[in-house]
Amino acid sequence: MALRVITVGVHDMDAAITFYTKLLGFDVRDASMAPHFVELESEGPTLLLAQCEQPAVSTYPAGATIALDVDTDDAAAALERFRAAGADLVHDTLQDSPVGPYFGVRDPSGNVIEMVQFD
Repeated sequence: MALRVITVGVHDMDAAITFYTKLLGFDVRDASMAPHFVELESEGPTLLLAQCEQPAVSTYPAGATIALDVDTDDAAAALERFRAAGADLVHDTLQDSPVGPYFGVRDPSGNVIEMVQFD
């Protein structure tokens, strides 16, 4: 088995593209199927934004969810950048974990992203 594609449902494709490119730093690889699908550049599995009708409703971190963990060299600087952009922060401060400091943020559709400074 191999994980090849991660599909992220988004209810506002334009806002999602802005979030994933401007705040997270991904580039658009293929927008030929927009607004239904937009593929982002990723060193790992293909990251695919897929148009859906409604935003996600997540109770993260209390409830079960799938979170996208994105590597960052400086979690503190990333947190300040997201804060300055008015992003929907799950954590106001860095959180400790066995793999390194992190914080959670929601994309414009409510999907959870964890920005992790892996040790």
